[in-house]
Amino acid sequence: MFKLQKLSNYGTSTPAVARTLPQGSEILSFFEATDEQKENCKEVLMELSRHLVRCVEIRERITQEIEHGLSTNRLNFQPGGQVVTLPSVADLHSQAEAFLQSAKLAIRETARLVTPFYGVEHDHRFHCLTKWSEDEFGTNDPFTKMIKEWEPWVKEIVDMRNAVDHPKEKLGGKLIVHNFRLIEAPQEFSVLEPMWALSDKPESMIRTDMSALIEGIIQLGESVLVGLFYKFKSPSSLVVFEIPEKNRDPKFPKRLYVGLIDPTLK
Repeated sequence: MFKLQKLSNYGTSTPAVARTLPQGSEILSFFEATDEQKENCKEVLMELSRHLVRCVEIRERITQEIEHGLSTNRLNFQPGGQVVTLPSVADLHSQAEAFLQSAKLAIRETARLVTPFYGVEHDHRFHCLTKWSEDEFGTNDPFTKMIKEWEPWVKEIVDMRNAVDHPKEKLGGKLIVHNFRLIEAPQEFSVLEPMWALSDKPESMIRTDMSALIEGIIQLGESVLVGLFYKFKSPSSLVVFEIPEKNRDPKFPKRLYVGLIDPTLK
């Protein structure tokens, strides 16, 4: 008996899906590694995709509610003008926390991409991954340099999640989330869309940040996998090329592909 089961509402038209397991499987096919290593790496890519898709779901839900709230473009004042009803995103704070948790888990999976090939376990603590890479490959190795460049960005995201799990009375110690707010100006009122920040740090728009974080984690996973590609590729004349965004297939918007070095290029 064949059993069919839908596991996700998102397919390869979603970058969080296309640029993890499907794209990664194509790149892995050029690794000089065992089938077991490749399959184990695909399992990590699948987990990475799962956590990213959760981020996408939350981002899309919040974005839809924000756009709906802004599109009404109307403030409902009660008689007397002393009370006003603002639009809102339901359960925004909890959704923001859930997004950051899935983002942290996705970051963990990007570090775990090295496990099938080197037998070491890593997580969201990229400073530990950097130290391991320095010991394994050296401080001047391209893989080490790549991980070290990503380390500050990863720490920012992890700090946001840690401010949820372990809030502290210090700079950046708490996650502050604001729903729609009323902006008063002379003779007019306007609505400010939902924002967030770590305590005592500048606020930014939630929906914009969430999109940027999703794209950043996708690129982080790609960077780690490509770094591994250059350690395991076969033959040596292969390189990874980037597809310009405007040329990507909407049905499968992968960003990277493997090809041969053009011998005419110096």
